[in-house]
Amino acid sequence: MKELVREQAQTTRRMITSLTVAAALSIAAVVGIYFFLTLNGVKALQFNSLGQILLGTSWDPESTPPKLGLLPMIISTLYVTAIAVAIAFPVSLLCATYLAEFAPTFLRRTLRPAIDMLAGIPSVVYGLFGILTLVPFARYYLGAPSGYSVLVAGIIVAIMILPYMTSVMMEAIRSVPREYVEAALGMGATRWQVVRTVLWPAALSGIAAGGMLGTLRALGETVAVALVAGGALMIPHSPLDPCRPLSAHILLQATVLPVGSPGYYALYFAGLVLMLMVTAVIVITYWYRERAGKPKVRRKVKAGRVNPVLASKLMTGLMIAAGVIAAAALVGITGYIFVNGIGALSWDALFGPVSIGDPVHSSLYPALLGTLALMFYSTVFAVLVGVPTALYLAHFAGESRFTRAVRFAIDTLAGVPSIVYGLFGATLFVVYMKMGYSVLAGALTLATMNLPVVVRTAEEAFRSVPREYIEAARGVGASWYHVVKDVLLPMAKPGITAGITLSMCRAAEEAAPIILTAVMIGLVSSNPFVHVLQPTDALAFRIYLIAKEYLMVPEAKQKAFAAALVLILVTLSLNFLAIYMRDKFERRVGRRV
Repeated sequence: MKELVREQAQTTRRMITSLTVAAALSIAAVVGIYFFLTLNGVKALQFNSLGQILLGTSWDPESTPPKLGLLPMIISTLYVTAIAVAIAFPVSLLCATYLAEFAPTFLRRTLRPAIDMLAGIPSVVYGLFGILTLVPFARYYLGAPSGYSVLVAGIIVAIMILPYMTSVMMEAIRSVPREYVEAALGMGATRWQVVRTVLWPAALSGIAAGGMLGTLRALGETVAVALVAGGALMIPHSPLDPCRPLSAHILLQATVLPVGSPGYYALYFAGLVLMLMVTAVIVITYWYRERAGKPKVRRKVKAGRVNPVLASKLMTGLMIAAGVIAAAALVGITGYIFVNGIGALSWDALFGPVSIGDPVHSSLYPALLGTLALMFYSTVFAVLVGVPTALYLAHFAGESRFTRAVRFAIDTLAGVPSIVYGLFGATLFVVYMKMGYSVLAGALTLATMNLPVVVRTAEEAFRSVPREYIEAARGVGASWYHVVKDVLLPMAKPGITAGITLSMCRAAEEAAPIILTAVMIGLVSSNPFVHVLQPTDALAFRIYLIAKEYLMVPEAKQKAFAAALVLILVTLSLNFLAIYMRDKFERRVGRRV
């Protein structure tokens, strides 16, 4: 008996050690990103001073001496982000409030999945939609000289971040105790007064988190912005001027600058600047959430001059309008792609001849196979690290500096721009680990990017397992190893599965990281599932390449629509599965849908 107890104790210790190591990898990933960006970025200071790089307005890395000014790109980044957040934040807040407190059950069950589906549309599809619709609209009706502009980029990014902000804010509002709402209604407050004086103040921390998530996504959006912003190396003075944000600048230049050139190192410096922006937003949000969580003495709310009943009806109407806007964005974008893509799909388009180096006339089969391979391998790597990290945070991590560091690292990884992951993967996996442009290098890069998705969903699933089950298992003498194996993992399976499907979805839709690590035009692996050390094709890369270089070719637009439709079908199917698993999980733990 003593031997059995000793063996169980050793197994538990080994498990906890493994979980701790897995959790520490998230800290190592953040440190590694900063290390490689700094290691290569500071080399740009050999050619220009810090002031010349940050405040310089000219970019000409091939001149003598090279000009590496990043100020136009920094201002463009802030400009696009400000427009996107200014549009998306109020719409998201009103939509989240309506779905959480006002919408009938049947409408909530319809609108909430629709908004979640909006998050599943790949960014490259947003870019294709923007090029073919919003850019011509801005050119012909708004007076933008070329149509490519800060405004179009801001609108596209606003639509992209809207579902993320809405989802986080809605969860925060739903978590407010119902007793608060019922007490306010019992005292005669209108529904709008309840929202303004009870729900929003109580959910302020979660609302701030939603705003942070949207801001981080706006700062780092790459492919869609690269397609619709115009790529102009100038400081935009008007929303109708073209621009080139930092993320788009890195993507556009990384594929043309030779390794080791002054411009090459300046791109790492630009990535470092982008990471510092991301970290600053996270730190400010942490500070604000802590400040918002402290008790405050609230003044008595004075009665306004506007009729409270009229104000309540007006705000309810605005909330409904916000939900309609979100649903209309989903229907409009997906409907546009479906209508144009159905006619472009054919057997030859999917499984016809493969033309190496010709993305327009080559069939989509290699791109689809490469996408599936990247999805599979990246998700395997992300789950192997993410699920143990989530288990550690949910049940084995105390309140320590290490735990706070892990949580900060997870939040930071969630906000790292995809193009920065591309730089990180290109340095670590492609160069230092000598994988070259390959499926494996791309999959490891995507796994690092998807780690926060897996950790957050799995941690929530583990935390939602009823405490009584754990205590009962421990009470009959089960070790923590058996509690994890026989209780926690089986009961958290739906939530973990939802995280896996979301990770696969994001791996399918990302183009920027794999452009720097896994794909190479003209070189395509015959079987990316087997030849993992060879480059591959991918649907997101194919769409980006056609939209950027070949859209003037008559057949190119049809091939782009066909690839976009296939990619949307893949990602929306995965999102639908994730939503189904999430709802199943919430019903199991007794949460209202």
